[in-house]
Amino acid sequence: MRMLFAVGITGTCILCSTVDLGRCQAGSDHSQEVINDLTSHFPKGAMLIGRELPPAMRTAIEELVRLSPEKQTVEVLTTRLIVVLDMNRYLDYKRVADPKQRDLIKRFKTAFTLDEHWPIYINGESELYAAAEARSSEGDNPADYKLAAVLAHERVHAEGEPSETKAIEEEIKVLDVFVGRRQLELEWLNARKVKLAQLRKGQLSNEPLKVKSKP
Repeated sequence: MRMLFAVGITGTCILCSTVDLGRCQAGSDHSQEVINDLTSHFPKGAMLIGRELPPAMRTAIEELVRLSPEKQTVEVLTTRLIVVLDMNRYLDYKRVADPKQRDLIKRFKTAFTLDEHWPIYINGESELYAAAEARSSEGDNPADYKLAAVLAHERVHAEGEPSETKAIEEEIKVLDVFVGRRQLELEWLNARKVKLAQLRKGQLSNEPLKVKSKP
């Protein structure tokens, strides 16, 4: 449980490749292009997309859309998510060679975007994802709501905003609703508020994590 709590505190990020020569228009939707590329290089079962998304992810998407219907429909957001089940293979494909960075991403990142673009990638090996999936058939599951808040956070980045502060502010708005409904423990929300305070005080970097890809 302590480990899962730590994942909640540090579970979201942006991965920015340092080998890119330029930066495309922020917030552009490259989801279908990315999905087509990945499905052509990865075996079936290495990732989940579209209708393959598991019940926990579908619940998280539905909950987020209910709170912010002006952003996307369930159908649109579903097509902009990728659950990566084999993180080692994915990081190999992205040529992320630094062992420390690989370990950081695999162990502590629940979700991420690349260069503030769609799609949102879900770490299928993260403890939060595993907790949501383990209880997805038992009715109300707090992990589903945590995933919805993670998606709210990463959606801010996917729409072109690199600021971690603004992303966590959006995440906290969603968590506040779930805590008010007693669907989520207050401790989870408070942990995110602590991180937000640290960001505002300059105690944590507000910049995206720079991931070095091997040329």
